[in-house]
Amino acid sequence: MPEPAKIEFLTRNPDEATFQIHRVQSNQARGMFRPQRLSEAVWEVTAQPQSFDGSRHFVLRNLQRDRYVLLSAQEHFLWNHFDGNHTLAEIAKLLHFEFGAFDYLIINQLLTKLHAAGLLAAVGASGVQSSIASKSSRRWVRAWVRLRRAWGRISFKIRDADRYCSAIYRRGGFLLFSPFALALCLALTAVAIVAVVRLSPQAKQITLGLAGMPVLSTGAMIATMLFVAVQHVLVHALACKAYGRKVREIGFFLLQGVLPTFYADVTDIFMSSRRARIVVDLAGPLVEVVFGSFAFIAAYWSPPGVGQSLFFGAGILLWEGALLNLYPFNFLELDGYNILADLLAMPTLRQRAMTLLPKLLGRLIRGPKLQKSEWIQSSYLAICFASVIVYVVLHLDALGLGRLFGAN
Repeated sequence: MPEPAKIEFLTRNPDEATFQIHRVQSNQARGMFRPQRLSEAVWEVTAQPQSFDGSRHFVLRNLQRDRYVLLSAQEHFLWNHFDGNHTLAEIAKLLHFEFGAFDYLIINQLLTKLHAAGLLAAVGASGVQSSIASKSSRRWVRAWVRLRRAWGRISFKIRDADRYCSAIYRRGGFLLFSPFALALCLALTAVAIVAVVRLSPQAKQITLGLAGMPVLSTGAMIATMLFVAVQHVLVHALACKAYGRKVREIGFFLLQGVLPTFYADVTDIFMSSRRARIVVDLAGPLVEVVFGSFAFIAAYWSPPGVGQSLFFGAGILLWEGALLNLYPFNFLELDGYNILADLLAMPTLRQRAMTLLPKLLGRLIRGPKLQKSEWIQSSYLAICFASVIVYVVLHLDALGLGRLFGAN
């Protein structure tokens, strides 16, 4: 049986000319490590609302680097004991006494997250980093790799976005978050619904008008979506400013290297209340609702023809986008999902549900019984699967393919 791995230290006294080698088993050295968090002036912790299963999460923020770490109750307990006075072995015992049996990997994972966020005091690391670079002998492979990297870098960031958003908010942006603005949005939506009802008898004929001009309609829809996406992100940022929190950055990137995506980093809103987070999440989709309402009203007042078809198609596209964004049960972490996670006080609902999925059937048949939080996760999965099936079936029918599959 091989001996445990050892760590070698070179030590010497001030009056000695040569070093002495001391060997310590790696697991022993790890157990003696005393993690120490930075001083309280550097960070702040905000407790999140208690969830239905009785658990509670915390958000830890590095005030200097503006980094955020989501902590579970166990991780928060560990954080409180990373004071430089307790070894990892002692902390592990305390955690076991507090919570019972647990996965010891949580300690390593937390240390990694805290180190990445710059929240642990330096321990004298040498700073030497190792890198392994493999080079392919085939030129086309290297060219393909370079092309993918270059394509993935198609992005931009406005790092001082908070300054710009603060200026926009002061110079009129605050009006978007007044009761009058909400009432106007609801009234506009109601008028648009009436317009859609009155246009519904001609809806098929209007939408068929788009098929006769595919280039124009496609270009108009793409331009509309990009314009509204920018406004969506900006309103998210302004909502964050409405609660006095910082907008870390605004930018653009290609999601999965394909889908153009605008974003606003409003992570700082997690240091505020649950109501503030819900308002920030809700503000973005309301942009699609408002612009979609304008499009439907414009279609109603436009004479039959190209303009009416384009307005009506844009309205459908924007309202459907708002619905998908607000609907929380579609496996995507969009605004609706974030609102649901906040209401349930379960910020990692989707991740935990997907982790539960492979073993869910076995747990239901053989046990152990599902806990309350796991019932919530399994219900989320069930509704998501049902929603996706309904969505696909409805769109097959809309495309005229439902009868085709039914005939077979």
